[in-house]
Amino acid sequence: MIPPKKIIPEENVDSWLMSYADLITLLMSFFVIFVSVSEPRKERISILSSGMGGKFGTIDVSTAFDGVIRDLQQPVEISKSFRDITIAHNERSIEIEMSNAAFFKPFTAELDESKLPLLTQIIAPLKSIDFIDYRISIESHTSDAKPQSGLYATNWELSSARAARMVRIFIENGIKPETLKAIGMADSHPKVPNLDPQGNAIPSNREKNERILVKLERIS
Repeated sequence: MIPPKKIIPEENVDSWLMSYADLITLLMSFFVIFVSVSEPRKERISILSSGMGGKFGTIDVSTAFDGVIRDLQQPVEISKSFRDITIAHNERSIEIEMSNAAFFKPFTAELDESKLPLLTQIIAPLKSIDFIDYRISIESHTSDAKPQSGLYATNWELSSARAARMVRIFIENGIKPETLKAIGMADSHPKVPNLDPQGNAIPSNREKNERILVKLERIS
């Protein structure tokens, strides 16, 4: 009778599991980093934190609009438009202020065609945050100087027309219409006084008050 063969246990049979676990951990870490720089919505943050908190501890995936701000600043720097365009932001909003004199012909809602490429470059980064809920308000402000072109009776009509014209540019460049709002403010919210204490016009202040404000705000 032939005795049964002895089964010699193999060493390190399950060693591949360690490498597999390491790979899964690396992939999961990459996913966390990818989501954290992508401005996820609150519900996604909750799902991510609750599903992975036990594995990786507390995860903070909230970020500011850092990447978008850099992309917005680049065309301003390249075109050296620091005097005509300023950009401010916080955790939940971005505000772009543009000089009317730089983009519109005097006392009209007609855009300076030479500035369209710059506007296109400024609008482009805003499309990259389309995966969050947001709204864009475009406010048009004037000084107290009365319109002189004969096209508009008051600054209310002029500012409203400029805001609407800017909204059309945004739509033509791929921003969803339902996220946009055009607001004509006339001279109701000046940054600085249009007149000195004696009632004389301050031309430099009037120029500062002539502006377009593009306000992007998160709503989730």
